[in-house]
Amino acid sequence: MSGGRDAMEIRDLTIIGGGPTGLAAAFRAGMHEVSARIIETASHLGGQVTALYPEKNIYDVFGLPEISGKDLVHNLIKQALQFGTEVHLGEVVKALTFQNEQKIVEVVTDQQVYQTRAVLLAGGLGLITPRKHEAEGCGRLEGHGVYYGVRDPELFRGKKVVIVGGGDSALDWVLNLMPIAARITVVHRSEEFAGHASTLRQVQQLADHGRIGLHTSTLLTAAHGNGCLEAVTLRDSRGAEHTLEAQVLLPMIGFHINLGPMEKWGFELDEKKIVVNSRMETNLPGVFAAGDMVTYPGKIKLIATGFAEAAIAVRSAVEYVRPGQKVRVQYSSIAGVPKTRPETYSSSMQPHVETAISPKLA
Repeated sequence: MSGGRDAMEIRDLTIIGGGPTGLAAAFRAGMHEVSARIIETASHLGGQVTALYPEKNIYDVFGLPEISGKDLVHNLIKQALQFGTEVHLGEVVKALTFQNEQKIVEVVTDQQVYQTRAVLLAGGLGLITPRKHEAEGCGRLEGHGVYYGVRDPELFRGKKVVIVGGGDSALDWVLNLMPIAARITVVHRSEEFAGHASTLRQVQQLADHGRIGLHTSTLLTAAHGNGCLEAVTLRDSRGAEHTLEAQVLLPMIGFHINLGPMEKWGFELDEKKIVVNSRMETNLPGVFAAGDMVTYPGKIKLIATGFAEAAIAVRSAVEYVRPGQKVRVQYSSIAGVPKTRPETYSSSMQPHVETAISPKLA
């Protein structure tokens, strides 16, 4: 989905990041009738939502009292790509170079160089990689019973599942997998949990009624199996060890998060977040940013906030690429959506809504 004619043509706006904020930005670009492309490091659109919690329900997107992560991403893709925005998956942006005389920015990836009049960074928290468990056997059995995320809960139906961790992800998956797993055991190294209080109460009630196993002040020391996971070994605070039968192990012990190459691009940073003003402008000319990777006084990290920031950032970018023109934001309920695409695009570059979402975990 990368390369082709798009790499040779100048776009008004290049959006780096294909999560909810980046998809919202693509939609807003279409509403302003400017040409745009999305470049995404992952092999799928949807950002953290697709990577971390596609099957979990989200309750704080206004107008949608309850929606799964994958359904939200599906709707966002359908809305964002209707104007012909081209999508380039699996490309890592390495650098930005500025051609100041032409006011052109070159976006350099590991595969292509793209020319654009403005850049909008919407990379979420940056590069996210799960913390790998160091217990013996976890590396050898990764992908064969040891998983660091849940893409398709049905794969765990009827299986004995061990979840390691005490944060929101671990506790949420206890509740989500309860209806389908044969047995769930929670293992946490501490007596204290970091998850939401209401979720913790539900998990504790399940443990009190014997519906799940709960081992606190306990460490996972080994994962066993010949080709696939068969059992795990646990060690409690007194040093006693015991082995537990398991077909699935979910270590949910956090993530490594960093901005990757962006940290070296010359942005003003505050605690590894990109500083922006009220127009979502960075300190680099023609470069705007929105979503979890930005900071400003009063910043709140919500999907809903990212949507609003995307709208502001795109309007600011349009004013940048169309100097002297009055940029109006019209209500879609009155003006509708543009009937024509900003430019003629190659339809082969646009991923189908279904295939743009990450494939199921195998």
